[in-house]
Order: sequence, then C-alpha cells, then structure tokens
Amino acid sequence: MKRLQILTLIVFLALAFVGCGDGSYKTTPSGLKYKIIEGGSKDSSKEGDVLKMNVVVKLSGSKDSILHDSYGKMPMFAKIQAMPVGQPIYAPDEIYKFLKKGDSAVVVTLIDSAIKKGLVQEAQLPPFIKKGDKIAYYYKVLEVFKNDSLAQADYQAEMKKDEPRAKKEQEEMMQKMQKEQEAAHQKEVDSLTKAGAVAKQEQEVTGFLQSNGITATKTAKGAFVKIDNPGTGAPVVDGKYVTVKYTGKKMLLDSTFESSSFTMPVGKGGSIPGFEDGLKQFKEGGKGTIYIPGYLAYGKSHPPIFKPYEALAFIVEITKVSDTEPAPEPMPAPTPHPQQ
Repeated sequence: MKRLQILTLIVFLALAFVGCGDGSYKTTPSGLKYKIIEGGSKDSSKEGDVLKMNVVVKLSGSKDSILHDSYGKMPMFAKIQAMPVGQPIYAPDEIYKFLKKGDSAVVVTLIDSAIKKGLVQEAQLPPFIKKGDKIAYYYKVLEVFKNDSLAQADYQAEMKKDEPRAKKEQEEMMQKMQKEQEAAHQKEVDSLTKAGAVAKQEQEVTGFLQSNGITATKTAKGAFVKIDNPGTGAPVVDGKYVTVKYTGKKMLLDSTFESSSFTMPVGKGGSIPGFEDGLKQFKEGGKGTIYIPGYLAYGKSHPPIFKPYEALAFIVEITKVSDTEPAPEPMPAPTPHPQQ
C-alpha cells in the first residue's frame, strides 16, 4: 500500500511539471504555481498553527531526481508564519495558510525565476541543479496542531519512532564516507610511495628516534609506538569505543600544540590514520607515545598550524575501552583533538 502511495505521488508530481501552466493552478503573490486538492476538512488553518506533513521534493529538467521523500521517515513540521510584505519570498511557505488536515498540494518553483528575483545566483547553484530546472514540492497534510505544546509532543513521538531508521541511515552514510576517505588516502599513499616520499618520511621519524635514544616499534601501517605500559584491560580494537588522554606535539620541534581527552569509535575513521593505528597497540590503562610520519598524520590537507606532511607525536593514556559510547562528561568548552 505504501509503495503504491509513493508511486502515485511520483506520477502526480510528473503531471505537475507539465501541467502547471493550465487553469487548475493558482499563483502566489511572488509567482509560485500551486494546486491544492482538498481532503474534506472544514477546519481552516491560521497563523501560528503547526502543520504536520509528508513531503516529496522532485527535481525536473536537466536531470530528473527525487531530492527528498519523507514517507516512512520523519514527517515535516512547519509553523504557519506571517509573510513579509513587499519581499520576494518565492517559497512553498506562502501556501501553508491555505492547507487543512487531509489536503494534498503541489508547489512548483522555477530556478530561472529564483535567479531573476535575486534569491540565488547561478554560480551558487548546486552542481545537480541547472538553469531551466523546476523543483516541485508535493505535500500531504497529516495533522494541524492549534498550539505549540501539542505539536512538540507529537514531534518528539515521531522522532523516537524514527530513531532506529535515522541511526541506521547515519551509520550507512558514515561507512560510505569512511570508505571514500580510506580510498583517497590509500591513493595518496600509493603515489607518495612511488615517489619515494613515504620512505623519506619514515626515515625522518626513525632518525629522530635514534638521535634521542628512543625505542619504538613500527606498526604494520607505518606508525611508531613507544609503549611505557601496555595496559591490562580490554584491548583497543575495531568496534570498541576508546577514551584517550593525549598531548600532541610537533615531533621535530618538540613543541606542544594541544592537550585534551576525547572518546572515539575504533575502526570508523574517527582520527588521523596513524593515531588510531597507534592506539590499537594498547589495552585499557596503557600509556606511551605514538610517533606518526606525515603521510599518516594530516598529510597535504593539513590545518594551518602544521606544515604539509609534518611528523607528529602523541603522548597517550588509554583511560577507558568499552562496547558502548560513554555518556559525555560536562566540559567548560570544546577542545580540538586529532580528528581528520
């Protein structure tokens, strides 16, 4: 049934693109074309009411695609606001005051009109949107709340219901981003290896260790770890959460650039590659120092305080390894840490 509803919506949207010039469409003061199919409710909406709606947003023109579909996800909650007088709104908000419970509506926006009204510049358009395109919004009004408290209660209930799906979607997105980052990093490492830069950067670290009488073990990925105390608790492995206190230094200058503590999921790209690689050599309670060649630190995409491919050192203490993310502790202010 749900699949049939969505298919019907898409067909309806397609008709909206080719039919918005006919007499069945009305025009807002700013020039938007819209059509409302009434659902039978006699209760009119007014300023201050909150609409609960499902919405499908479709792009048509240079490339046809669904930009957003809330069916089976978190519905949209929109408060009906007074429209500013004399300003080119040119947004679906203009028709909200006409909607009632059970109504369906289509609003069609023209990219060329938005550009002409000065609401967006052509150079600012996302790469998938071109001049001449249309964006249609299809709304289905599920409920109209007459006060904020009722709307807020329903919003929280919908958020809780949607939480498992949203969490899964976020995890899938993070996994995709991680794979893309790892692929890009590996491509960079392969290029550096071919040019002899990886060997040179590793020699920079081994030379520093030798000249300072430091004994450290090289990991399979290329970080160097001096273990003062391996720890006796749970090991730092993929799938765990590790909380670590650290002091970060520019290795050759022996100058501290930050000291802090943070928790990260292991194996999900939550830090620069050499840092996580070094942490995996410890168990809970472990202490030591991780020496990281530049290609495993920030590489060429470095923060302003570092040079390209600058070698770093982190004095670390593994304070906790757990299966679940610990509850965050109150902190006076956020502090940067060696994330990517």
